[in-house]
Amino acid sequence: MALFASEEWANKLKDEVNADKEMPKAGKGFNAFIQFKIEGAGKRGNIPFWTHMKDGKVIEVASGNKKDCDYTVSGDYGVWQEIVKGGLDPMQAIMVKKLTFEGNMQTIMKYIKAVNLMMESVKRVPSEF
Repeated sequence: MALFASEEWANKLKDEVNADKEMPKAGKGFNAFIQFKIEGAGKRGNIPFWTHMKDGKVIEVASGNKKDCDYTVSGDYGVWQEIVKGGLDPMQAIMVKKLTFEGNMQTIMKYIKAVNLMMESVKRVPSEF
């Protein structure tokens, strides 16, 4: 089990996404840097990490801020925790403004299956909060 949004956790997420046999087809043609910002995590403060996805594979993950990301998803630690535990759908969280999304929504909608598969991968990473 890894501490949610830690470097160890992000690497386990990378492994989960890359093990998904449907991802290469769902993400074919998608090449983007995606930043996740988890806000208000108690003593841990704000926790940013980012991923580089290309053709349905996570190429790289890293903790910290990345200035030039194509997409940013931000939200409160409690909301992220609910998503990871499977109690809240991430797209629904964006629609009701529990999460903030920055980036080209039209492109994301083109690759919505890959986005959904990635979020399913997030739920499979054994997480400690």
